[in-house]
Amino acid sequence: MSASAESAPLGDLTAEQVARVDAAAAECGLSTLQLMEIAGWQVARCAWRHLGGTANLGVMAGYGNNGGDGLVAARHLATWGCTVRVLVLAEDERVSGVVLDHVISARRCGVDVVVNADPDAVRGVMVGADLVIDAILGTGLRSAPREPQASGIRAINESGIPVLSVDVPSGLDATTGEAFDPTVRAALTCTLTAMKRGLRRRDAAAHAGAVWIADIGMPATAWLRAGLERPPRVTGGELVHTSS
Repeated sequence: MSASAESAPLGDLTAEQVARVDAAAAECGLSTLQLMEIAGWQVARCAWRHLGGTANLGVMAGYGNNGGDGLVAARHLATWGCTVRVLVLAEDERVSGVVLDHVISARRCGVDVVVNADPDAVRGVMVGADLVIDAILGTGLRSAPREPQASGIRAINESGIPVLSVDVPSGLDATTGEAFDPTVRAALTCTLTAMKRGLRRRDAAAHAGAVWIADIGMPATAWLRAGLERPPRVTGGELVHTSS
């Protein structure tokens, strides 16, 4: 049996296919804001399961959709009693749209959110953290991370604190599995919608840790519009471990 056939129950999405099914969801009337809310909730559940309850967390977010997922996760974890500090590693003017919406809502819900492009700020957010959520870069990455994200990734790796990466470890190519310099070394990865092909390839094993796949309610019609098969085992709002 081919690798792709074996992986079908959990999915095998390339970065291009991720973009295609996301676009199809929008055509079906499901907004990015809606999907991001579910995605962030699943990331929060994954972190909560790993920690076993309330804890101190640092969230490192980018200014794209991956960062929005991290901000939603931070809000839910704070609601559940965790102490959460968030750094959006970007200039103020880069933070806009739904990500800005989530910055505002997280702050109004009592989460400490700082927007700062200085990578030195990363270390301050991680002080005393039991877990770091890496939501800097997602499946759209095609080349080595640039500054300030690169320095932020290096600071996370140097901290020695366990990391949960959102979708893929920042710096990892979601299709090929190539780990660019630098790439986050995660203890676990919560990948959204379906398994990403790159998480099975090349350098992924050294960077992704334990991989959990989260159902975020991608509509069946979106899969059809995108010309892709819905992974049958990613359903029911579950978090599915790749070894189960």
